[in-house]
Amino acid sequence: MVSDDEVRVDVASIEKQLSDLWRTEKQDGDNAVTRAALWNVVAHTWDPRSQSHASETLSRASASVPQRTIVVRSMPEAENEIASWISANCHLIGGGKQMCSEEIAITAGGSRIHHVPPLVNALLIPDMPVAVWWVGDLPNEHEEYVESLLEPADRIIVDSSQFDRPADLALLRRIGSRTTTVPADLTWVRLEEWRAATASIFDPPRMRARLRTIRKVRVVSGGELRAFGDSVEALLFAAWLSAQLEHRVDDSGKVESSTGTIDYELVGGGATARGVASVEIRFDDDTTATIARDRERGVVVATTDETSLGVDCVTRVLASDIQDLIVRQLKRPEGDRIFVKALPIATRLAARVAA
Repeated sequence: MVSDDEVRVDVASIEKQLSDLWRTEKQDGDNAVTRAALWNVVAHTWDPRSQSHASETLSRASASVPQRTIVVRSMPEAENEIASWISANCHLIGGGKQMCSEEIAITAGGSRIHHVPPLVNALLIPDMPVAVWWVGDLPNEHEEYVESLLEPADRIIVDSSQFDRPADLALLRRIGSRTTTVPADLTWVRLEEWRAATASIFDPPRMRARLRTIRKVRVVSGGELRAFGDSVEALLFAAWLSAQLEHRVDDSGKVESSTGTIDYELVGGGATARGVASVEIRFDDDTTATIARDRERGVVVATTDETSLGVDCVTRVLASDIQDLIVRQLKRPEGDRIFVKALPIATRLAARVAA
């Protein structure tokens, strides 16, 4: 059995030490070990707590998506040093056999953080897709460093609920538009059932014409919206709706459809939990459609109040643990084109929150 204990190794000999690790393991019989990887996954963190969180999350995720995991802890204010460790993430696959993925941990301090991008690049398994999970806030103030780490990346995974300002969302948009790295957002994934429930309202042919008559959208978020990240889920929902309906959104966040102005109201205080709590869509005849979470039943319920066009829809709430969200991203062979389409709109709508 491969040990999951970390072994400290010299940075210059990481690949050799990994080869030695696997060479010493039994490769046949009842305790056979299979070495597997479908992705290179790089997790970037800033402190010991987030490093531990990333390592534990990706260790669990590797049971569903085998990967070479590289967990980076970058500490600009620390002493000038760099160190590395290796370990294996092993999971039983039946018959006493194990499937194992390798993990490399790198910590760097002071000016040595600039050695991290080329080191990570050298450790990637060739001809295998690369995902960079940026844990926590995306530092728009260090854009050059971010882009240097993303140079080999096919995908960047963020959780925009951790962003502290609209400029972070704008940086994610620039990455998507100016580089070959496709953006992905765990907050967007959390909205999947909300998008499905809303779309289901307009599935019946008699409801589709009402899309042109939307006049107001009110999105209520949990909490008090004290930080920018608290409002991101609502921003992304509003951006998705406008992107799908091809609304025009200017830099001030004003929204126009082909038939007039759409009033977006993004408010807090709807529940104790963060994220979208409810959505109300109002039409030009003053009727409404409402989407709300029923936590006891584990569903999102969509209803309309106009009798002749009434529609009731129920959508199951999907698992939202971080590891589940990461796995759902890694199981996508391509980036989410709808998210990429909605992201520029979300950055413009963010002006409404920043104002």
